[in-house]
Amino acid sequence: METTKEYPKRKGLKSGTRTEFTVIGKIKPGHEQALREAIKRRAADPRRIEDAKKFGTIHEARVTLIDNDTRLLFCSSFDGTWDRYIDDFAVADNAVSQSFTEFWSHVEGYPGITDPSIRDWLTAHQYEATAYDSSYPEPTVKQIWKALELQHAFQQVLDNPEAEQALQHPALKPLLDLAAT
Repeated sequence: METTKEYPKRKGLKSGTRTEFTVIGKIKPGHEQALREAIKRRAADPRRIEDAKKFGTIHEARVTLIDNDTRLLFCSSFDGTWDRYIDDFAVADNAVSQSFTEFWSHVEGYPGITDPSIRDWLTAHQYEATAYDSSYPEPTVKQIWKALELQHAFQQVLDNPEAEQALQHPALKPLLDLAAT
């Protein structure tokens, strides 16, 4: 669990480099349908995936209306510190930050992501997991992206007939054996 001088005990269990984050807030009466529409609209935004990449730390995130549409549940996991994660939402001007701001504007008492009290508000509404595991806890989002890019590039080499002679070199055998599985 992260500890800082200013915010001594942040919630959120860690699994390797990843931290889980769960916040639940009470939806303002009469805002249920507007929130549902905002979630659907934002989920359909084609910029959403590309803009999430700009953060470079978010493994996954989800929003759910719970308890008969009376509360909003937000869960995610991320690399880095809790404070940096919150700061990313405050300083980024993209579809992800805009969604976060719009969703929480329908929740009682939400002060706004740039309000000085936001950390206290989030901490008061945050629920730490009782247990948290990850199938791949050590790699960061950026390391996963790099591994996928490397895999794609290597597959292009394997598919290139001009690379056949180079691929016969014995030093490449362990790599080729791994690629074959």
